[in-house]
Amino acid sequence: MLTQKFLDLTASFGADWVNWVLLAVSVIGLAVFIDRAVLYLRTRERYAALRAAFSASLVAGEVGGALQAVAGDSLCRNVLRAGLALVARGERQPAAIEQAMLGQLSEERGRYEANLPVLTTIGNVAPLIGLLGTVIGIVGAFYVLGKMGTVQASSNSQVMSSIGEALVTTGLGILVAVPAVVAFNSLRAHVNGRLKLAEALSRELLANLPRLRVDETGAEG
Repeated sequence: MLTQKFLDLTASFGADWVNWVLLAVSVIGLAVFIDRAVLYLRTRERYAALRAAFSASLVAGEVGGALQAVAGDSLCRNVLRAGLALVARGERQPAAIEQAMLGQLSEERGRYEANLPVLTTIGNVAPLIGLLGTVIGIVGAFYVLGKMGTVQASSNSQVMSSIGEALVTTGLGILVAVPAVVAFNSLRAHVNGRLKLAEALSRELLANLPRLRVDETGAEG
């Protein structure tokens, strides 16, 4: 009974609704990509200028200059500012400063990787949704064939349409999955690159910690 109802629904609606599902999934993936791209562009590092100013301040022992160098919103700047804030308050234990920066690094990683799993989920699920449409289309075609004679069914447009829908949904599922996987890998690589830059500058800060000076009133030296 349940199988018969499924066959009737398949014959009535076909696999066209699966294409709409894939279209909605592709729109979601595009929205995630645009959201991440806007964040990455808005908080771009300008790493060469950042490192030059930051390193010069460290060599000179100027906490204030280092804080000025990391002003603004970006992954590296936010991580370094967490460590420098402790230094500015007189902290000189490398372990404490390192933990502060590692904590901020974890927070920034969560911020920059937010919603990226949506893209990899789309990459994994979209081909399966397309395969579902293929199965529905083929089942519908054979169901119609079973209710008609072979000669009559061979010229029936509904049979040809079901087979066509089956092929289209397979291709559309792949077409949605491939850009999602490429976008995920590209964005993830971009975030990993920023994390490595932040780690490098954090270690530079720890290495130059003995040079940094804070005056007796607590102002940055």
